[in-house]
Amino acid sequence: MFDFLKKAAPDFLNPLDINKNSMIEFHLKELELDGFFTFEKIIQMEVGQRPYTRYLLYSKADEAEYILEVYSPEEEGVALETYMYFLDDTIPFSEEFLNVAGQKYLSTPDGSEYERCIMPECDYRIDGVQGRVKVLDLNSGKVTKEVEVAVWDYQRDADGVTEYLNVEMMKDDGMFRIFIGQRFEGAHYKVYQGLDKN
Repeated sequence: MFDFLKKAAPDFLNPLDINKNSMIEFHLKELELDGFFTFEKIIQMEVGQRPYTRYLLYSKADEAEYILEVYSPEEEGVALETYMYFLDDTIPFSEEFLNVAGQKYLSTPDGSEYERCIMPECDYRIDGVQGRVKVLDLNSGKVTKEVEVAVWDYQRDADGVTEYLNVEMMKDDGMFRIFIGQRFEGAHYKVYQGLDKN
C-alpha cells in the first residue's frame, strides 16, 4: 500500500520529511532552469552545538550533485535555515593543507579571499570543529557511512551577497572537500514529498 509522506528513516534528522521518491524545485535564477532535483542521500551532521542535515541532491539537467544544508529551528514558528552548496574541490590529505585550514583567511585558486566564521577576531590558527557524520542512502534505505569529521567555515562578501566556503575532512580517508554556497529563504524552493511504496 502507498504510504504518503513516510519519513526516510525514523532515527535520522530529516527536517524536510523527504523519502526516496521526493523531489525539490528551486526558484533561483541559477537553478530554476534545471527543473526537479532528486534526493540521493541524507547526511546527518553532529558538528558543534547544533546538529543539522545535509541532503545530497542530483540534477539530471546538468548531471551534477549539490548539497542542501538545513538547520531545524530551535523554537517553534521559526522557518528552516537553508544553504545550497556545490563541491568546488577535493584535496587528498596533506600536512601542508591541514596547516592552511583554520587560518584566519583562506584564498581559493581563483583569488577569492574568505574569512573564518569561527572566532574571526583571532589571528592564530583554529582547529576544525570536530563531529560525527552518518550517511543514509535513500535508494537502499541503509546507513552507508558513519565517520568522524573536522569542519572549518569561512565567508566573504560577494557583491552584497554573503558567500560561504566550507572545508570538511572525513577522518576515515583524510580527504578534504571544499564546498561553496549561499544561504537562501524557504520561498526559493518547493519540496514534493513523493509516494513511498515501501
